[in-house]
Amino acid sequence: MKTPAVDGAIAGTVHKGVFLILLATLCIVLMNTCAKVSSVAHGPVEMVFYRGVVALGLLVPFMLATRPVSVFRTRRIGAHLYRAAVGNIGVGLVFWAYSLLPMANATAMLFAAPLFVTALSPLLLGERVGPSRWIAVAAGFGGILLVARPSVNLLADPASMVGLGAALCIALVDMALRNLGRTEDPLTTVFYFILGGVILTAPYALLYGTLPDSGILPWIAGIGIFTAVQQLAKTAAYRFAEASFLAPYTYTAMVWATLAGWLLWRELVTLQVMAGTGVVIASNLFILRRAEPAAWK
Repeated sequence: MKTPAVDGAIAGTVHKGVFLILLATLCIVLMNTCAKVSSVAHGPVEMVFYRGVVALGLLVPFMLATRPVSVFRTRRIGAHLYRAAVGNIGVGLVFWAYSLLPMANATAMLFAAPLFVTALSPLLLGERVGPSRWIAVAAGFGGILLVARPSVNLLADPASMVGLGAALCIALVDMALRNLGRTEDPLTTVFYFILGGVILTAPYALLYGTLPDSGILPWIAGIGIFTAVQQLAKTAAYRFAEASFLAPYTYTAMVWATLAGWLLWRELVTLQVMAGTGVVIASNLFILRRAEPAAWK
């Protein structure tokens, strides 16, 4: 039988996980805010490159200080290459989406990632998805349509499609991480992900890119700094609480994105976007509850 002291210790551990995932979510929004500001001078490929250079400058010393050198070794380089390629394409699309869309709209589009995971899991993971979850997926994509407001001019102004492409890449990475997580230290995976982004984007950035000027440099540095902090915070959060328990807290991103959009660009969220976002979040939470019922007890 658990004693009150044990229950208190468990609650304290969970609270640490919640705090860390909230911090990680805030840093993700700040990273994307910095990317949106930087997009006036630099394209997505350049920003992925600078993001990686700055983040590695913070991450590598942390890994050396907290882990043995063996943390950099892996026998699954192929899996890391796949994750790095798809993940960094996704990051580039995320930065591109934020340059094209209001902060709240782009954030709402990325909430489609869990819907893609559910829709693709029978094909890619061999998992069974019941009728109720398929209905939730359909409802969730209906919410995305409310946010995107597709029209006959969709192909002429494909901003929402860029956001959906980013969400799809995030979903593919999430499924890849289920496999990598069985054998790899989370920091090993993060290291190869960011290093892969630097290697993939370096040729373009060095040949065709430009150095950030003094006005943009703090924002470019912010992309990398917030990347490193959010990766470390997210990794630590999952040590204190299960991912399925922490998932609902990531939707606080909408609050921070709305606030950042209003403060920096005076963007106002429409009722249609609010309604669509609500539908998407509700669908994701229903899918999560059906998939992980134990986490909600």
